[in-house]
Amino acid sequence: MEGRSSEMYPNPTSLGYVMLSSKNKANMSVRVFDVLGKQVLNEKVNDNKLYVSSLNTGIYIMKVSQDNATITKKLVIQ
Repeated sequence: MEGRSSEMYPNPTSLGYVMLSSKNKANMSVRVFDVLGKQVLNEKVNDNKLYVSSLNTGIYIMKVSQDNATITKKLVIQ
């Protein structure tokens, strides 16, 4: 996904999900970690929607992998 346009919205979110978009339509592998580095979510995303309603309010680190490329983003749950 490096070199590709990739977006995540809304962020911060209170909706229970975030939308992930990229110019490439390949499935995305998403891992979410809390601030202590513990993995709290590991999902395959193929409809561009990552459900995060199981996460508590706070700040998380999200690693999105697609086609052997990985990007890291900050995710805020309100």
